[in-house]
Amino acid sequence: MTTRFPRRFLAALAIIALAVPATALAEETGPIKLKLATIAPPSTPWATLITRIKKAFSKEIPAEQLKVKAYLGGALGGEKDLVSRCMSGGLGMIGVTSGALATVVPELNVLELPYMWDDEKTVDKALAGELGAMLKTAMEKKGFVLYVWSENGFRHFATRDRFIHALSDLKGLRMRAQPSYVHTTMYKNFGATANPMPAPEVPGALSSGVVDGYDNSLLYAFATQWYSNIKFLTVSSHIYQPAVIVFCKKVYDKLSPEMREKMMAQAPKIEAAGRALVRSGNRAALKSHEAAGVKVEKQKNRAAFLAKAKAGWDEFASKTENGSKLLALAKAAAGR
Repeated sequence: MTTRFPRRFLAALAIIALAVPATALAEETGPIKLKLATIAPPSTPWATLITRIKKAFSKEIPAEQLKVKAYLGGALGGEKDLVSRCMSGGLGMIGVTSGALATVVPELNVLELPYMWDDEKTVDKALAGELGAMLKTAMEKKGFVLYVWSENGFRHFATRDRFIHALSDLKGLRMRAQPSYVHTTMYKNFGATANPMPAPEVPGALSSGVVDGYDNSLLYAFATQWYSNIKFLTVSSHIYQPAVIVFCKKVYDKLSPEMREKMMAQAPKIEAAGRALVRSGNRAALKSHEAAGVKVEKQKNRAAFLAKAKAGWDEFASKTENGSKLLALAKAAAGR
């Protein structure tokens, strides 16, 4: 038997439902739990940046609406794992290198083309312009909402037994490469053997002789003790490697417009402070390498490396959506 309710009773129920405040609903479901993960080691500028973001969010948004927890040092996996978990909604935010995110957003590879950039200010200007806008859109299409640009910094060659001043110096060397075709192609074009592997595996590979060297930023190499297995550092500045701190869109979409506005309002200050911290850290790390007994020289004959590197630029343009336009924007910004 079907029960019929009076219209006045149904109308009263509707009025009660509309009168329930949004905060009450939020209390019933509990706060959004936002996991912010990175492989950045503790006690580094990157860790400081992550902590600053956590504090800014916690200050602006009540704990009953949002709870932020930071995971440092690869506690939730390597960069590839973090990117995958972000796409699936298993994390709220990640801080990773542009090379790592480029595995699913290949347009980002334009930033890491070898010997493209000469200085940080040029890249900053490019990221604030049309090039950066195109990359932001490309990230959003794949499920990542840009919060701030950060950076790993300029990468340099480090080996056991030689400086890298000529292409012939790399011939026959087994070099650890970031798992990205831009990096592996670079070593191929330069005559070395690329051995791609995740960052956590590198110290063991260096100590056992599986690889003869690597390239990375000075700050990261020192913080992770990679430098302890090499004797020669060539300040080559051959790849500028940005990093990104992005929201995972599946979690970002759960945030209210008010929460998003408060978070994004903090971004410009956080971005500027983060870059300053990393750049200061890289300068200090150079001195730390020298103090540890590593021999240091600035790379000579960059023109020969640039000429070989351009083959990788063309490969990027041919295999990437909007690659030709992105390459043209990067070259114009870099004065190439």
